[in-house]
Amino acid sequence: MPAREADKQLHSDYRPSRPESPGYTEDQHQQVAAYREWLLELGVKVTTHPFWKTVEPGLVIAARIQLKHVDDEPPADEAA
Repeated sequence: MPAREADKQLHSDYRPSRPESPGYTEDQHQQVAAYREWLLELGVKVTTHPFWKTVEPGLVIAARIQLKHVDDEPPADEAA
């Protein structure tokens, strides 16, 4: 990204700025591509897992949302 300087701050002479970014290296581009491919594979595995056939069709979305938040609260046996 090119270097940039923002507008002067109100009641101050300070002008925030950022130096020019060198961007990603080729290794970083490859790593990001590998992570995206892996994430896509995991997404397919989760959404096509046989478990979803056991959930009533009208409840699948709610069940997937609940699954996303399964780690938000401690297990019931540890909550006490």
